[in-house]
Amino acid sequence: MKNTFEMKTENIKNLAKRKKFLTNKYQDTLRAEVPETVEAELILIDSLLENADVSEDVYRKQPRTVTIKNSRDEEWYFQQMLRWVEKNPMTVDGQLGRSTIYRFALHFFVENIALSSQNGALRYAQLLGKLNRLTVTKAEAKQNAQNKNIEDSLSFIMAMVYQQMGYMPESLKDNQINYQLNPMSEIEVQTIGTATELNDDTELSKSFNAYKLVRTRDKQRIKKTNQTKGVIFDD
Repeated sequence: MKNTFEMKTENIKNLAKRKKFLTNKYQDTLRAEVPETVEAELILIDSLLENADVSEDVYRKQPRTVTIKNSRDEEWYFQQMLRWVEKNPMTVDGQLGRSTIYRFALHFFVENIALSSQNGALRYAQLLGKLNRLTVTKAEAKQNAQNKNIEDSLSFIMAMVYQQMGYMPESLKDNQINYQLNPMSEIEVQTIGTATELNDDTELSKSFNAYKLVRTRDKQRIKKTNQTKGVIFDD
């Protein structure tokens, strides 16, 4: 764990760096057009830099010992924290005392929430929402995998189709095969144009829609077949 001096020094550098980045990014933007979130973050940065140190007067007014009254509810929270710390002993240098764990929780919140210009400016509900979004759900993971598969498939198909079009024969003369210019080349597309699936009247669009219908039927058939075998699908 970093000591307080190291933490304050690093935090001041990070805040100054963040302020410089935001200031430079919006230096040519009208004040009225600067996002409210950016304005709020810059105000927080100034406040954090101004109050980076605790005055001796403030310190002397605080109690030397902080007492936390325990209860069954508080003990439940502490035991959950203790179990997490036991799995991550390096966070408290292997010291599992109650006061050390409470101190770690305070330091962790201050270092990662209160002193962070991007987190500290958030309202409580916004902060909870941000934390919840860090958890990738099963559905999101599946969607990401599907998107990656689609991207790879489209890239492969484009490469294969383009290569095949480069060998389309145009004519046969004197036992010599003459090849036409690749119809998918930039010159051909710009000069002649090409059909897209967006125009419902094109054969490409009709063929594409027919294919989607056939694929949907096949997918439903396979799903029913697998369900009889005990295979469960989410979609």
